[in-house]
Amino acid sequence: MNTRVPLSQGIQTIERGGLILDAIKNSESSVTLTALSKEVNMSKNNLKKYLVSFVKIGFLSFDEEGKTYKLGSKLIDLGLNALKELNLYSFIDTYITKIKDQLNKPIALAIWADTGPIISKYQKSNNPININIEIGYSPPMLLSSVGKCFAAFLPPSSTKEVKDKEIEKYNLDKNQVEYEMSAIEKSGYSYRNQEYDYIPGNCSISAPIFNNVGEIVAAVCVLGFMEDLGTDSESNDVQVLKEVTKEISFNLAYKTNE
Repeated sequence: MNTRVPLSQGIQTIERGGLILDAIKNSESSVTLTALSKEVNMSKNNLKKYLVSFVKIGFLSFDEEGKTYKLGSKLIDLGLNALKELNLYSFIDTYITKIKDQLNKPIALAIWADTGPIISKYQKSNNPININIEIGYSPPMLLSSVGKCFAAFLPPSSTKEVKDKEIEKYNLDKNQVEYEMSAIEKSGYSYRNQEYDYIPGNCSISAPIFNNVGEIVAAVCVLGFMEDLGTDSESNDVQVLKEVTKEISFNLAYKTNE
């Protein structure tokens, strides 16, 4: 999502401070003055002045024993408040449109309810023929690509009841289900390439959206037919979907281990 940056000159000291905080945020653990100095290409004497001020206002915390710095409670509080102000689903709208425009295929957004996934948004493609899906529709968790996303990335305790019911209802192989969930976790997306009477289209791909604490909050689904929608990991459809959903998660402050 683009944000407009004023063209007028800003305060370079604040901008340099932002780069310092960004470097600390991106470090895997608390960081020393020496290591940070090398990372931001700044002398230790000059850098120390920034760090002292950031500690004073609570943007950073300093560990006396290890002589290391990490993000402070005040900065974390500001970040959490920024997330509270974010209307998640309005925010995602822009990205759904981006995927639809790049792939020219219908896109759905699903969220999780206690009984399984629920379609909360839908955008038609620009093609004359579209796959229709109703807002509020709840597809089977283990047969739909959005459902498989939640089954793979939610804690097992959140999906166990639904999973057990569907394994029995649809006569699924439990070991095969677990194998597929593991594969989805590794690949970062799920797909369906089989037609069911109660699921729109005969093919779909889905990818998860994560929040700042690594929880799946939604799944984006691209709908289509086997002859025009790629489900292979190297296909353009999958690559675009994963790229944009990763961008959404990044902007929700999710930090990937990749």
